[in-house]
Amino acid sequence: MLKKLIKKFSDLNISSKIMLYYFAILILSVFFLSIAYKEINNNITNNKVMQVSNEIVININSNINSLINLVDNQSKILISSQILQEALLGGNTSNNAIYIQPMSKYLADFLNFNDFISSIYIFDTKGNEYFVDNISFKSISLHMIQSTKWYNRLLGLKGGYILEVNGGGLLENNKSNQGYVSFIRIINDINTQKPSGIMIINISESYLNKYINSAINTYTSSIILKDENGNNIIEPTNISKSLNNEIFNYIKPNNSTIKKIDGKVYIISDLKNEFGWNIISITPFNELNSQFWIYNLILLLVIIINIILLILGLLFISLFITQPIVKLVNSMKGIKDGKFEKVNIITGNDEIGMLKDVYNKMIDEIKKLIGDIINEQKIKRKLELDVMQSQIKPHFLFNSFDAISALILMGDTKNAGKIVKALGKFYRSFLINGNEEITIKEELDIIDNYLTIQKIRFGDKFKVEMDIDERTLSYRIPKLILQPLVENTLNHGIRCKEGQGIISIKALYDNDQIKLIIEDNGKGMSEEKIREIESGMSKGVGLRSTIERLKIYYNSTDIVKIYSKIDEGTKIEITIPINKEEQNDKG
Repeated sequence: MLKKLIKKFSDLNISSKIMLYYFAILILSVFFLSIAYKEINNNITNNKVMQVSNEIVININSNINSLINLVDNQSKILISSQILQEALLGGNTSNNAIYIQPMSKYLADFLNFNDFISSIYIFDTKGNEYFVDNISFKSISLHMIQSTKWYNRLLGLKGGYILEVNGGGLLENNKSNQGYVSFIRIINDINTQKPSGIMIINISESYLNKYINSAINTYTSSIILKDENGNNIIEPTNISKSLNNEIFNYIKPNNSTIKKIDGKVYIISDLKNEFGWNIISITPFNELNSQFWIYNLILLLVIIINIILLILGLLFISLFITQPIVKLVNSMKGIKDGKFEKVNIITGNDEIGMLKDVYNKMIDEIKKLIGDIINEQKIKRKLELDVMQSQIKPHFLFNSFDAISALILMGDTKNAGKIVKALGKFYRSFLINGNEEITIKEELDIIDNYLTIQKIRFGDKFKVEMDIDERTLSYRIPKLILQPLVENTLNHGIRCKEGQGIISIKALYDNDQIKLIIEDNGKGMSEEKIREIESGMSKGVGLRSTIERLKIYYNSTDIVKIYSKIDEGTKIEITIPINKEEQNDKG
């Protein structure tokens, strides 16, 4: 019997063999899949819903980390401010009043720009208090802070921060009955790095609740958040108290579990984050499971439809499509090597012919799309350049105002006037002129105004040597590519050097290119630091940003060269290609 079946199968044509072969595989596959489907589906569903529950607590943790990191960064900005440092350093019982108004204004402005902060309290070592609060004043004193359990631990962190619920007890009896997470750190003097005060930044429980709930808006999960001491930071409002208490009997640290409580199935996930907080998510299983059942139903329907289509398609594949497709594929092989060439084979007006026509049209569209992408990238690069050019360095403006204020107080109105005049010319040069390009002469004028200000500020700390070929002055370059380099040279090379520094600025003309060179005899830098800057990994903004702008603008990776040795100085060389048409115009 078996031999007869084999003989009959061997006598069939190829199309029939293909059809019978795939049909047999199909029947066997459906048979075994139907047996295993239920168990496999249950296991996958359970794993998926637990994965979703884990993702909820992970997303919440990510939101918490993001918020705390944001507060940390803003606190560092606050600590580094000159107003705060001067108040903490100079404040005492006799002259503390002179700092209250500027500190109050500064803190109020700071609070307005950071809506996630509810209040800020700052104390110097003498007990003077500076604060701003969006809700109500909290009665806090330095003595109360020094009496807390966490104070000695905070001192041991030497500038690090701790997180405490309601200030670790300081805010338990506040009038607003609002809960807070308090971000607390010691403030160190910038110059001596010795403690000069203490800062408390409060984040309201309502804001924290709203912030972390953005991670669970897809599901009706309940969230419990506890600190490292077991104190409640956030309590759920949509589950019963008995359920809340019972859930803690089933928590698995840093894991998820499925439990049936009061006749309902819940996924309970717990995550202990880096602050020691426990993030607990309670999600109804049926709600998550229903979404996966819909997914499984759709998947099953797709499989059935594909089975039907497969059976129908086998007839056409075996009889009419296989050979023509082979011919078509052979003609298309060049595309894998990046050759977008049209197919040129003889076909009829059937589907293969249509496929050939569609493919050829697709090749035309791809070529057009590649061209569009290239143009789009050019526009994108220009926009990126515009954004980088629009950035203004506020610390230079602040330092200039400080210098003007100091000169006026000393009665040196002449130099104060020079700074004001130079500062006006400096900012007018790139704020009023909306062009993204300026001439080298205009760029040198910006540098001249900048150095005028710095010369008055630092006196004989540095001198400037200029070597400018007049043929270069009329050539146009991106705005503000030399001034950041001069500023970088002064701040990181000359100011750190003992004795007088020399800044050399050159603009040299060399046939088809212009060399712009900024050089100093300052502290210099290591080869490792140079590699960081050239690779874009440096933390410094000015030099790195300028190099990136030049790379984008001139579409070249080696337009800037850096030469430096420690204690011998630094030389930055920019090679600007001269446009031939522009060169002819100059000629």
